[in-house]
Amino acid sequence: MLNRRYIKAIRTATLGVLATMALMWGAVDIVGVSAEALFGYVWLSIQAVLVLIAISVPFAALLYFFRRRR
Repeated sequence: MLNRRYIKAIRTATLGVLATMALMWGAVDIVGVSAEALFGYVWLSIQAVLVLIAISVPFAALLYFFRRRR
């Protein structure tokens, strides 16, 4: 049987993806933003998040290293 915590995490992730898809549909259909421009902005946002993660990983490793030394 699946863990309750795991089920909550899956439900939260699924609802997040569905909400994002609804916002994108609304931007394309209701507001009139072109799908190409919207997906370009989404791709740019994904790249920015990946850069932030790549920058933070060395600092997280340093913090982990210094905390284990104590």
